[in-house]
Order: sequence, then structure tokens, then C-alpha cells
Amino acid sequence: MVSKSLNNLIINPMKTLLFVAPLSLFLMCGGPTNPESPEADMATYEEFAEISPALKSAPRPQTMQAVDEAGPITKKNIKSGGISFKSDDIDEDYQKVLALLPDYDAYVENENQTKSDQRINYELTIRVPSVKYDSLYDGLSNLAGRVEHKYTNVQDVTERYYDLQTRIKNKQALEQRYLDLLGKATELKDMLEIERQLNEVRTEVENLQGQFNYLSQQVSMSTLQLSFYEVLPYTYQDGQRPGFGNRILSALSNGWQGMQLFVLGLVTIWPLYILLALAVLTIMLIRKWWKKRK
Repeated sequence: MVSKSLNNLIINPMKTLLFVAPLSLFLMCGGPTNPESPEADMATYEEFAEISPALKSAPRPQTMQAVDEAGPITKKNIKSGGISFKSDDIDEDYQKVLALLPDYDAYVENENQTKSDQRINYELTIRVPSVKYDSLYDGLSNLAGRVEHKYTNVQDVTERYYDLQTRIKNKQALEQRYLDLLGKATELKDMLEIERQLNEVRTEVENLQGQFNYLSQQVSMSTLQLSFYEVLPYTYQDGQRPGFGNRILSALSNGWQGMQLFVLGLVTIWPLYILLALAVLTIMLIRKWWKKRK
């Protein structure tokens, strides 16, 4: 049946054009001008179903709509912030911070400590449920000794959140439509083409689902950067210079080592001595020959 339909398309140029144009647009762009809309997905489905008479005769599903049944839209924000303060006893403050986190279901995601002769620094990346961020932020601010800097950023991702959610559900609905077509297809060529489109739709669903999961995690868990340091007291570093006798022995040792290096250097350039000897011998022979000639 499909071969006859294709023959008719080849014979009739107008039919061929009507067949190739939608299919080319579908393969190149994945659908109409806006491939992310439910109307675009439904149009793509309809164009694909027209390829085979067997699929064309199958009952059509209802038009896919954007999913609005998920309930009222709630605002989705990504909240992050930081606190920097000077500590009088950094070890004590560090233990206080660790003891405070469980009260807010928070945990240290990353920790970094640096130490020098002048100061000790702690850098903590803390993850806390968004609903408890403000409470933990106030608690750490009160715990800190001398706060030098603190900030909070709020990023509204409500539109992005629900857009991803809707696109995932529409793509999943489109996937089910292709599964229905695959069950009704009788030609091998149709089956292979439907499976190819299924793989593309499933890849899109996985990609969108990954973005949605990451965004959901950022919304549900806030990030707080905690930085604190302690200035260490100055201590005089006594070099404890050795006595005169030890310095004399050290100088003799260094002089002997220098002499050894000098001798080794002279031995190393032994080919130069041979060249110099040959040059002197040549000059002497030339002068002797010149005198005999005179």
C-alpha cells in the first residue's frame, strides 16, 4: 500500500511537493516554527501520520494542550548568600557553626582551610533547605564575632520552572502518540521511521528532565558561603645564628667544595687543552719555517 502511494507521489509532482515539504521541515526542525509548543508537536504528529495510509486511517488523539492542571502557580526562587567575619577563636567558632547546622537541616558541602604565619582562614559552602535559609542566615550572623560583609541574592526562576515542567509533559504525551502509531504501523519502513522519531523525543525528554531536576534542586536547597578568619599573634623568629667556630668550619667546608667544583670544571674542558696545544705547536712550526726561509 505504501509503495503504491509513493509511486503516485512520484508521478504527480504536486503531490510530491506536498509530501516532501512537510517531511523535510519535520526532519530538519523537528516541527513548525515553534517546536516547543504543544500545537507544534501535534502538527508534527499529524504530518508524520500522513506518510502511511495505514496510519492515516488510525483514529486521531485529541490535541495536546499545555499542562495547566498542576494547580496554582507558586513562586520559585533560587536563594544564595554569604557571610564573612573575623574570629577571636577560630576553632571554637568552627565547632559552633557545625553544632548549629543540624538545627536547620543544613550541611557542609565543601570546606577549605588555609593557614599561614599571620592568619588562619576557613571557607565553608553550606547547603540548607530554602524554607530555613533566612533562619540559618540570622543564626550565623548572630554567632559571628565581627561581621565584615554579608549578602543575599534571590533569583526568580518561576517562568523557567513551569516552562520546563510543561515541556516535559508535552514531550511525554508526544512520545505516547508515537508509541500508538508504532502499534498500528504494518510496514517496516514506517516502523523504523517511527522508532527514530521516538528516540529523538526520548532524548529531548531526558535532556529537559535533567534541566528540571537541577533547577528543582537549586530551588529547594539554598547555598550559603561562610568565610571567617583569625589573625595570629606576632612571634619573633630567632634565627639562632651559629657561633664563630661553627661559622669558620662552615666557611672552610664551603671553600673546599668550591675548590672541588673548580677542579672538576677544569677537567671537564680537557678537549680545549688539546686544541690550544695544537694551535701553539702550529704557530711554532710556522715561525721556524719562516726563519729558515729567510
